[in-house]
Amino acid sequence: MLIDRITDARLVGPTPTDGRAAERRHDIGRRHDVVLGGGTVLAVRPTGAAQPGEAVGPGGVEPGDAVRPAGARRPAGTTLPVQGRVVAPAFVDAHVHLDKAYLSAAVAAAPAGTPYAVAGRSPEPSGPRLDAAIAEVGRLRETVPIERIHAGAALAIDTLVRHGTVAARVHVEIDPVAGLDLVTFHQALTASVADRCEVQLVAFPQRGLERPGTRELMAAAMAEGLDVVGGCPYVDQDPIAHLDAVFALAERHGRPVDLHLDFHDEPGRSLIEAVAERTRAHGMAGRVTIGHVTTLAAMAPTAQASALDLLADAGIALVVLPATDLYLGGHGEPGTRSLAPVDRAIQAGVRVAIANNNLANPFAPFGNGNLLQAAWLAGITRRMADDDQPGGLLAAVTTTPAAILGLPEHGPQPGRAAHLAVLDTADPASVPLGAPAVLATLRAGRLVHRVTVPEPVGGAGP
Repeated sequence: MLIDRITDARLVGPTPTDGRAAERRHDIGRRHDVVLGGGTVLAVRPTGAAQPGEAVGPGGVEPGDAVRPAGARRPAGTTLPVQGRVVAPAFVDAHVHLDKAYLSAAVAAAPAGTPYAVAGRSPEPSGPRLDAAIAEVGRLRETVPIERIHAGAALAIDTLVRHGTVAARVHVEIDPVAGLDLVTFHQALTASVADRCEVQLVAFPQRGLERPGTRELMAAAMAEGLDVVGGCPYVDQDPIAHLDAVFALAERHGRPVDLHLDFHDEPGRSLIEAVAERTRAHGMAGRVTIGHVTTLAAMAPTAQASALDLLADAGIALVVLPATDLYLGGHGEPGTRSLAPVDRAIQAGVRVAIANNNLANPFAPFGNGNLLQAAWLAGITRRMADDDQPGGLLAAVTTTPAAILGLPEHGPQPGRAAHLAVLDTADPASVPLGAPAVLATLRAGRLVHRVTVPEPVGGAGP
């Protein structure tokens, strides 16, 4: 269903950088109508300022009125009344795995003695660990019916959209066990959900490049048209050779790089400098992303600051994955809060996104596909409740990941793509501090998810 008008909305979005921050803050809490058309936001005006068909845009003309006959009223369309609730930019997931989604039940049903189990059954005395999760999912690749993998991936897309996500960068496992079957499946899935969620596909060697045939499969996957070259250097004996192969493949195909990096608690093993060197050598500033990087949380303050400055200077984006990073990292006595310092990275000028990573599997038993809740969790972990910090958290699940993926600007502002989320709150300050539920998701002005809107709510503002 196409929507051409959202009425009675309170608008929220990341702090603008166009010098109008004070003006936008003054508008917070006021109710607005949002006019949509052609997949974009055409106009935003205070609720009650004009009736449908009246000229309300700059110079007395609403966008689109100039092409209508003189005196003609704007045609009536489908209106979405939100009764004072918040409308925000829709969410963008910069890092998610669909082919591992919803495998927790398969793990729970595994016979005793298997290398990994979900929360509460882990044989590790200090808790679940990354290598065990990788091993268990690798075992499931050989035992779980492919139909179950497909069903989990489709359900994951449904879940993301239900939680307000309209675009995602999806890591597709490249492994000799599966060959290119998962590539073919993801390409078909991408086409089938395009009206609800835009998907970018990453060729991802979860178990490294040293297994026979994996490098050839990576090359074949990119030749099939995947969008991004992925990597996971920490699983190989020679991580530097892994990086060299990934960057060479990306240069050959003219594609960005997206790495799983430094997913451990040992700063001495960090590969950030090696990635920065290759980013510069290949002229790929702004086209390299690193995910996890829990090593940053374990670094001494001076080393951490230097690493963040290096990322900013090299133009490398950072994606943190709270539901996985906090669950699998932070071992030792005492352990660390194993989440990269979102707040300090933003302050250093690094583009930072917060993402889901996994849904209900050994990497993230608590993963639920809710990006706003992921931002909420990162905010708690990093104590990001002061000043503009909540705005930084919101940007990390909306506009910043969109920029990392190279997508057009979106949100409830004129001229932007009409990818929007209606949230079950009348208080803009509760986003993301309260992680309110998503009542409706719009992609390009099309209503792709909606729950029944309850009675009007009160809250700040007229």
